[in-house]
Amino acid sequence: MSESDTSLWAFADASRLPLLYHTARNMESRQLLGIAERKLRHLVVPSVPLDFDARYESAIPASLSVRSEPIAANTATLRGCLSASARSRFRTLTAGLDAGEVTFRNRTVAVGGPRGVDWLGATIPSPSTLWGVQFYGFTFLAWPVLAYGSVDSCAPVASTLRGWIDDWVSADGTEIGREGYLRRVWTPHTVSLRVLHLIRYYAWSVEDHESAHARLLKRLIYKNARFLSKHVEHDVGGNHLIENGAALAFAGLFFETEGSTFLQQGVDVLQTAAPQFLDDGGHFERSPMYHAITLTRYLSVCDLLERTGRDVPRALQRVAAAATWHLDALRPPDGRLPLLNDSAFGMALPMDACLDYARAVGIDEDALPESDRPMVSDPNRLDASGYYWIGDGTDRLLVDGGAIGPPHLPAHSHNDHFAVLWWVDGQRVLCDTGVYEYLPTGERQYARSVAAHNTVQYADVEPIPLGGSYLFGRRIEPTVRYGTDEDLTYFDGSYVRRLSRTDRYRHHRRIYGADDWWLVWDRLTASAPDRIRSRLHFDPAVSLEPDPDADRSRLQIHRSDEGSAPLGHCHPIDASGVSRTQSRYFPSFGRSVPRTCLSLHSRGEDVSFGYLLSRDSYDAVTVSSDGDGTVLLSLDGRTWRLPSGGD
Repeated sequence: MSESDTSLWAFADASRLPLLYHTARNMESRQLLGIAERKLRHLVVPSVPLDFDARYESAIPASLSVRSEPIAANTATLRGCLSASARSRFRTLTAGLDAGEVTFRNRTVAVGGPRGVDWLGATIPSPSTLWGVQFYGFTFLAWPVLAYGSVDSCAPVASTLRGWIDDWVSADGTEIGREGYLRRVWTPHTVSLRVLHLIRYYAWSVEDHESAHARLLKRLIYKNARFLSKHVEHDVGGNHLIENGAALAFAGLFFETEGSTFLQQGVDVLQTAAPQFLDDGGHFERSPMYHAITLTRYLSVCDLLERTGRDVPRALQRVAAAATWHLDALRPPDGRLPLLNDSAFGMALPMDACLDYARAVGIDEDALPESDRPMVSDPNRLDASGYYWIGDGTDRLLVDGGAIGPPHLPAHSHNDHFAVLWWVDGQRVLCDTGVYEYLPTGERQYARSVAAHNTVQYADVEPIPLGGSYLFGRRIEPTVRYGTDEDLTYFDGSYVRRLSRTDRYRHHRRIYGADDWWLVWDRLTASAPDRIRSRLHFDPAVSLEPDPDADRSRLQIHRSDEGSAPLGHCHPIDASGVSRTQSRYFPSFGRSVPRTCLSLHSRGEDVSFGYLLSRDSYDAVTVSSDGDGTVLLSLDGRTWRLPSGGD
């Protein structure tokens, strides 16, 4: 959880107390103790009359021997897996560095000038915006490293970066133990990024290991690794813990004789974090973005261990292979991350680059013993993560059918129960919302809300109450059935939301798919009648137009930049009303794009309605049910008896 979610002022807001209670009661004791310890360190250490930074400086060995060739080779492999457009983007960002500008999360800040970098200046966004995390984590070093094969290709930028690193070492305020250090430049997550990027930068840029710049870099990396080794985020867990482990392993593999402790600790942390990956290989925070980030760390460490002649622990091999399998199974027809939960483009390796990287470093699920392979036989059903495909090839629908993230760490989850995403002819048509930022703003609340997802809402109720940046109230536990019946694939899910001791509502969503159509059929029963809405958020790259050959309720879906035949059709069924508005889409951090939202309305205490998505056009579409609750779908006179999970 963030500091804003756990600070004492939050208790003054009575509306937040249930959220704080339900969030805290599911946390592990280690997490709660860690929050208390960090707050105590933050308050006490700066006031203690000891120079903690000097102590870390004095612990750096006088002579540090390094082995950077394996890291340079691994970096070259990673660079070779990037597309031409990805490398071009890194070159554009690199050009900004030479002008003293850094761009993260769609925000450019001038940080360099004649007097160097003002690391703690008023223009630098705080780490709570995540801009500061990337900046203080030296993520900008990755841009030239991944854009250019050698430092000679961008010598002016390399010279600029050497000056920035010199500024960092001599700057007032970047020392360990200064006021606010654990919330600014020395947060362990930030230190992890700094270690990883400094080591790759060193391997890319340094030829003379005894030069003054090389000696400065080695001391800086060692100091940061030593600090991290004492501040591993076992209490935070999740992707933070994996970043810590990878950074320590990198440091241990970088320092030839002085790194053995770092290496052992890093590998131990990564083995400890291995259970974060579920039986289907998915990371338990259910964010495809964080899945790709954490997978990349495991791939890198496995490759470096092998390159340096060390044994790769079985647990690390198993995670790398299973997580690669999962990423491949989750890959949509357009090859871009499905923006489920807290996910955005531009933070992780692109999906295809990550999969190519896995192949390039020799990670192969088929090479694992049978007992170590993902416990999944069908790549269309990722039960542990809760993701289900209906369809194949370039026309597919993805259902988010599972629960939110682990009870003790739901921070990156959204109220997206039974939401659907749809691709036609490889084009993303129905999309999720992504994430704008992690501060507790209106954009943050919207992105996490049920209104931002392609699912049903009762009244103005959230299926799980939410607030702050990461708080969640009482969880719901969906039940799911998925399977095939002759030529149909079906998903059948339901959950119950308690509103009070006596009041509740139940959402039951059935989804069916055949060769060229998908039916999404909802039933909502509640203790009291109220408004019910089913929302469909369309990707900005498509447009909706009334079908000229039918009544206005049937809609054609077109690519926005083409005047060709429609991609597909949307048929609302049995809704009391249909309205079209604009909603917000956050494809990357700090970026908001308008898109079309179609809303199907109804009202009552026992309501059934839905919609048909199809490649082809149908003139007559009806849905009914027989006496035993079986759904009957009629398409231009042909009737389908659809399997039911029961009510």
